[in-house]
Amino acid sequence: MAEELLRNEPHDALAPELTTASCTCANLRRTTRVVTMFYEDALKPSGLTPGQFTILAVLLHRGGRRQSEISELLAMERTTLIRNLRPLEARGLIVGTASGPRHAKTLEITSDGKAAHEIALPHWQSAQSKIIETLGTSRWSSLMRDLATTAESVQSV
Repeated sequence: MAEELLRNEPHDALAPELTTASCTCANLRRTTRVVTMFYEDALKPSGLTPGQFTILAVLLHRGGRRQSEISELLAMERTTLIRNLRPLEARGLIVGTASGPRHAKTLEITSDGKAAHEIALPHWQSAQSKIIETLGTSRWSSLMRDLATTAESVQSV
């Protein structure tokens, strides 16, 4: 019923019968779960999760960063970040060094981390290519812009 109501524009996005169909949060979370599972399957042979791969990519391309910077950059809660960092540190893929007046931890990718990223990269590229091919380049580009705009807009509310 909700999908049928959504197809008949205009509609009241706040109508109770449309709660799950029109809820921005529910739809983004569902999409995120589906896409995350897709990338988890693709990255499985590398032994990295999508979150871990992203952290390695950030450290590889942006150099050493404080945990708080990575958390902010990825819009990742501190506890979620730590949950992703622990296995990377345990495997020797990243190292953390406490420095500064508050002993903030700065993270850097190790040579083993660079190698792990290199192993995972073709799996990520394959998944990324499949998503772009499925959506089409134009639609994918629009999606990337829309997601960035949404994140920026909601963070400023």
